[in-house]
Amino acid sequence: MDFEVSMETSGNLVKVPVGVNGQGPFIFDLDTGASATTLSKKLAEKLGIEIRKSNRSDARGIGGGVPTEFADATINLGALEFEVDEVYVLDLDSMLRCAGEHGGVLGYTTLKHCTMSLSYSKKRFKLSKGSSSLNLEWGKFHYIQDTHLIGIPVHINGSGPYEFVLDTGAGNSVVTPELAKKLGLEAKEFPGIARGIGGDVQLKLAPVETLSVGSAQIENTQLVVVDLSLVSPKGKLIDNGIIGYDFLRNFETIIDYPEQQFSFIDERDS
Repeated sequence: MDFEVSMETSGNLVKVPVGVNGQGPFIFDLDTGASATTLSKKLAEKLGIEIRKSNRSDARGIGGGVPTEFADATINLGALEFEVDEVYVLDLDSMLRCAGEHGGVLGYTTLKHCTMSLSYSKKRFKLSKGSSSLNLEWGKFHYIQDTHLIGIPVHINGSGPYEFVLDTGAGNSVVTPELAKKLGLEAKEFPGIARGIGGDVQLKLAPVETLSVGSAQIENTQLVVVDLSLVSPKGKLIDNGIIGYDFLRNFETIIDYPEQQFSFIDERDS
């Protein structure tokens, strides 16, 4: 059984309709960098869902270091329904500090059962339970340090591969200061900030001639240079960088979680 929807975007974030306990749908952010599907506290209270505090010392929020509350909920996307599972409950409106209401975040604990397809140019999001039967040019990914973070091999200006995190919740592709220095990238300050749960950090940008993952490549782009550990605690686990929206928007991105494989289909000429 498949779920397919014409998706919306806001600030480079993908918005998808998600049902909770048979009600909705409500608009959730798609975030492959989120460790768990998360309900906003406002939505959980609206639906009368029992919220409990964690007694686990390892409880963390979507950013990797924010203590959360928990609830049990049934998640569905159209007719695609998932068994009752534990979700995080967070005050997303306050934490994300941006306009609009946030029903929640569709994260790893739901996505891990599925093959996901995401096309920005066609504005299409598709989710299928189980692994893919498509005959594509697949690359293997693995989970960084036994977390939910998807690590893929990236080349910059022909050098590499370096392990980057594939993150649909990232507006820009990022390189760490250490790797930028190693590659001789010239980083210049940019009038903007990187905003995350861990805080705000001044941005720097570094031009690169090529950024590629296998045969998928973009040219003459810029990478954000930032110490990820200052933006979010999960950033401490990322040694080299993140592949985000500015790369992904050029391709149909397919992630087969059960088989731990991914594929990029070039859509720039379609």
